[in-house]
Amino acid sequence: MSKNYHHYLQFLASEYNILYVGKNSRNIYDDISIYFAQASKIDINERTLNNIENTLRKNNINIVIFDLQENNPLIIKFFHIITSFSDEIMTLLIFEPNEYKNLSDVIPFVDINISYPINKQIFQKKLFTLLSRSYALNSIGRREIILKQKSVTESSIDKFFDTYEGSALFLADELIDLVKKLNDGNLSYSLFKTIANKLDEVANIFSKIEQLNSVTIIYKDFSVYLREIKLENIEPQHLSGFNNLSEILSDVAIYLLDMFVDRIFKDVYIFEHSLQNNIEFTKNKLSGRSEDDDDSDLEFF
Repeated sequence: MSKNYHHYLQFLASEYNILYVGKNSRNIYDDISIYFAQASKIDINERTLNNIENTLRKNNINIVIFDLQENNPLIIKFFHIITSFSDEIMTLLIFEPNEYKNLSDVIPFVDINISYPINKQIFQKKLFTLLSRSYALNSIGRREIILKQKSVTESSIDKFFDTYEGSALFLADELIDLVKKLNDGNLSYSLFKTIANKLDEVANIFSKIEQLNSVTIIYKDFSVYLREIKLENIEPQHLSGFNNLSEILSDVAIYLLDMFVDRIFKDVYIFEHSLQNNIEFTKNKLSGRSEDDDDSDLEFF
């Protein structure tokens, strides 16, 4: 299962201005420029080097991508001028493997390095890594300021979304990874403990707003169940109940993205009712209590 980095990038990159330095013969610039507030592109030559500070200042550049497909000693000069101009500019370097030695003075100091050959999925993953680091730091700082105040209430729903948007995004990503591990047949106590911890984190976020307090209890109860689960007591014919668990986690990830990224606030009562029913159905299936109810099924919110 590959992550949909497109979904994340359109959120993470939307407030950044990017400068692409290079020839772009593989259309990378065209693929990624749509995500950013503003995108600019320049070639590597003496003229653009002499004007680079003005370019950075005029376009308020936050991210620079160097696409080096051939040996060009000017790239080192570009890098030093850009990083001297502002240590807050994020940098990403794409280079041919045979140029590694020539770039030894640059590579250790670039935020993200990628060597050719690459494809769109690999590049989006690296760009996601770069942007998510920055967003996490900004989100932590913003969250600490707000948490010094009292808990977010109904009257500050937008502040609630803004505060926990980053945390929800990363939680959704982690839940998707856990779903993959479950689907790959990983049924270990350590995995269930990790799942329980992530559900506690979801519960903690939802506990900050009054309308979702009842859902918080459901998540916490389910996390206790997962920590105390006795795998040795589950009959082989009942192991399919873990398929239901992976579907619940996947649905929770989607709900987080809908709520915090797309700002789609679904009916809380329906969400709570469906979540509770799906959890009970999963518990019953793992214990074998659902065998007499062939019409039972999960319902998704």
